[in-house]
Amino acid sequence: MARWIPAAAALVCVGLPAALGGLPEFTPELAEKLWQQAESSANGGTFCGGGTWGDSGQVDQWDTGRSPCWPSTMTISASWDTALMARWSVELAQEFGGAGRGQLGPGINLARFAWNGRLGEYMAGEDPFFGAQMVAAQVKAYRSIDSPPLQVVKHFIPNTIENHRTDMIEIVDERTLFEVYYPPFEAAVNAGVSSVMCSYNAVKCTSGVCSGEAAYACANDDVLNKHLKDIIGFKGMVMSDWDATHCRGDAGKTKGCSPGQYIDNKVAAEGGLDLEMPSCMTFAGGVEARAKEKATRMAWAYLVQGRSPARRLSAVNASEASAPVRSLKGTPNPDGSFCCWWPQSGGNICGNCQSKGLATPKSKCLGKSTWCQGGDSVQGAQGGAPAPAPDWTSGVYKDNPFGSAAVPTPAAPVPVAVGEVSSQAVPPLEALTDDQCADLGSNNVKSPCKLALADKIIVESTVVLKNKGGVLPLSKTDKVALIGKEACASNPLAIGGGSGWNGPSCNNVHKINVKEGIAGLKTGPGTLACPDSADGGNSQAAHADVIVAVVVPTKASEGSDRATLQLNQADVALIKKYAAMGKPLVVAMNAPGPMITNTWDKDVAAMMVSWLPGQQNGRGIAMALYNEGYEASGRLPFTWPLCRTEECTEADERASVALGDQIENNGYYEFKEKALIGYRWYHANSVEVNYPFGFGLFAYGSAEVKYSKAKATHDDTSGLVSVTVRVQHDGPRAGKEVVQM
Repeated sequence: MARWIPAAAALVCVGLPAALGGLPEFTPELAEKLWQQAESSANGGTFCGGGTWGDSGQVDQWDTGRSPCWPSTMTISASWDTALMARWSVELAQEFGGAGRGQLGPGINLARFAWNGRLGEYMAGEDPFFGAQMVAAQVKAYRSIDSPPLQVVKHFIPNTIENHRTDMIEIVDERTLFEVYYPPFEAAVNAGVSSVMCSYNAVKCTSGVCSGEAAYACANDDVLNKHLKDIIGFKGMVMSDWDATHCRGDAGKTKGCSPGQYIDNKVAAEGGLDLEMPSCMTFAGGVEARAKEKATRMAWAYLVQGRSPARRLSAVNASEASAPVRSLKGTPNPDGSFCCWWPQSGGNICGNCQSKGLATPKSKCLGKSTWCQGGDSVQGAQGGAPAPAPDWTSGVYKDNPFGSAAVPTPAAPVPVAVGEVSSQAVPPLEALTDDQCADLGSNNVKSPCKLALADKIIVESTVVLKNKGGVLPLSKTDKVALIGKEACASNPLAIGGGSGWNGPSCNNVHKINVKEGIAGLKTGPGTLACPDSADGGNSQAAHADVIVAVVVPTKASEGSDRATLQLNQADVALIKKYAAMGKPLVVAMNAPGPMITNTWDKDVAAMMVSWLPGQQNGRGIAMALYNEGYEASGRLPFTWPLCRTEECTEADERASVALGDQIENNGYYEFKEKALIGYRWYHANSVEVNYPFGFGLFAYGSAEVKYSKAKATHDDTSGLVSVTVRVQHDGPRAGKEVVQM
């Protein structure tokens, strides 16, 4: 079976659940009609702190149980399958829309910087066309249901680095923006997206219609007004990232700023910002400049999603509205502390919410997964959701920054002993149908249909990088020894950190480890042994037919970039030790982005990567290992570099990877490489890579693309060129090929 990255106009003709109803097809004519309707009803309003939002781009975090802890957005894009992206997107739209929340996502920034700590949330990979196809598939899929949520594509623009993201000035020319960084956003706009989130960084656009003056992305006339709204034609609202109007560091000296203050009201209003979040700082006291336009854009954003602008996502389901939720508001304690959103590192104190140097004793905390109480005057919500991750630079808020939708009491987690697997986590394959999964409300986290879809996503996004001698798929008669501390861990690392994951929908759910996943399969194994030594080793390895190493690099998170693209040295040593035994060694790896593996991968028989799989982690990995249910058919959405030395020190790693030589002096703030990002840079500079963008084995069969019989046709109306080739499959096992040009 072949899969294409198809033309945008045909993205979601297949793969969507049947008979959903939905909104009218988005067209320029509809956009203009809705603009006229919005304009006629827009009479000003509040331009800060509005709406009820459910972070993030991949899971409704704050309504416990409404979403499974899905595989990450990056994971799904690694399938290279726009139909699968659309199928999953329908479920996500149901979860956010049914809860009465807007969605702060998806993230569609390009992987310019391999160490970016937030790549797990982004669907664009390192190619603008690839990213455009993926986001268009999602936005169109949202319109296939009757009441989709507002989507906020982020982060505009360019936002390719997490370190110093709030105080950097990114310098880029206009052509590079339009050729590389804008296409995913333009595709979202053309598909009918309602909102765009501007990023934390400042931008200096140096050519074209740009002024050449640096300004924060949320107050930047060049990128917001001239580019996004005028040239690209976006009619919806521009929302700030949380506290992104705060002037910091060098960027705090840009237009309308003074370090430590907030962007000048008029500069932000005239610069293109429509909605400041989460509260009124820059827009405190109201907005006069372009107020009518802003009100129109906010109304349009709701109308395009089939919602009433007056309702503004504030209503919730009747059953949720009746749930008792105590006030989160209150006066500060005498020491200045407020109700806190999370315990600080170590859990000994609740983080201070008002001023530095003050803290609330742990005895007054309600628990790690609930809000913290700063004193008798502040009421915490027992059983509520935690707040944004502590690495959010916006700080800690005394009130819920995501709005006032009722938060249901979370259901008690299903107890699962290590080494076992809940029957709820082993949905039959037939549980996944072509129809949209039934909405089970706060029990969506246990939905057999949704979990079966999660399984399919993990397997079909798993990239098989090496399979020497056909050791994969494993046989049900194989004696398998697992090594690596993650193999049988009670809480395996299957998610990232930061605002994309730090809610109860991912933190409060059991994640399946590989031992549990294998134990739940129909196909095997003969015997299975967990690690039994402190280093993750296994004394049963000598008696095994196959050794499977389950490894994960250090957790990546919002707010900081990864320190290295390599596994930790203990895992590398473990792999080399067991590879030397002479047994077939298979490496099953999760990863938050590109990896460097050439210092050890020559020693293993097989290797695959399953990215950030979420709660079904071990089950999906096990299905990929044994070829059960679906085919491991993912392809790399970004280049995996080749370290130039065997030792691969930090200096060696940086010298081997695009932009690595500019980290030390922050030279990567300027986009000197222009359009040469990712595989383009490696190719243009004749730099050898370990695994190229788009790589993945045809697991576990074989296929040949007959380019000699390629046929190209040109559509004069659309301007599109279609190329037809023959894909020939042989071998006893099914497989999927991604035809790339």
